[in-house]
Amino acid sequence: MRKIFPVIIIFFLLSGCASQQKEHWKSEAIHKIEAVELPAWFYELPKTDGCVIGISQKSFDVEGMKESALQMAAVMKSRNEASYSIDKFASTTSENIVEEGKAKFRLNVSASPEVTKRIYDSLQLIDEVYFYDFFVGLYSLNADEIPKEYKRKYVANLPDWYEEDVLIIEVDRIISHSSSSSSNLVSAWENAAEKARFEIAKYMEKEVQSALINEDERIEKKITLETRKKLIQMEMTRSFVSSELKDNLRSYKVIMELMIKI
Repeated sequence: MRKIFPVIIIFFLLSGCASQQKEHWKSEAIHKIEAVELPAWFYELPKTDGCVIGISQKSFDVEGMKESALQMAAVMKSRNEASYSIDKFASTTSENIVEEGKAKFRLNVSASPEVTKRIYDSLQLIDEVYFYDFFVGLYSLNADEIPKEYKRKYVANLPDWYEEDVLIIEVDRIISHSSSSSSNLVSAWENAAEKARFEIAKYMEKEVQSALINEDERIEKKITLETRKKLIQMEMTRSFVSSELKDNLRSYKVIMELMIKI
């Protein structure tokens, strides 16, 4: 009996340690929306012509980090000034357009290397801020400084100008509201801009003209052949970004407004 008693004590001690260890590793999932102070120019670009935002991953290599942000800013600016090339091609088919016909529609957003290089050489960094793991720079083509009110930092609420991704047609301008989410702020920003430009381009260009002709139960689809290029001068006017932390994984949602005068 004396030998059994110590064994029982050891058993309960080990059981207690095991239960404590389980409680130690138990954790609850974290899910929250976070916001930090950002300068006013992030939410609404200065009226100074030529302002654009560039973003890059935060790095100890400050020179390389700012170079990446500058390159992004130059590409964003040149794409807003770029020409949209729209190539449309199709043929007539009598039976099955999928198997026999040829149809092609391509929307290409591009800028000439010369334009991008000119913008890259002209952009100047006039203000900067860090947003979690990212560097955000404000660049300008025509200004060395911006009014002080644009440098004031504050936490903004969800903007009242945005309700959903939508295209707004006004008398003298077209406004595109778009959004995109990603674990990478650069990707979210670029994707939101791409979506906004795409929607404006679709409105600006005529859709492929086609007709369905019924002849003795035969269907012929005739689509015009067209190649068109149009220069689109757009500018990003307002933006907003929120950060979501879920299970220790951070993601970013970017809301953007692009505008073109007509």
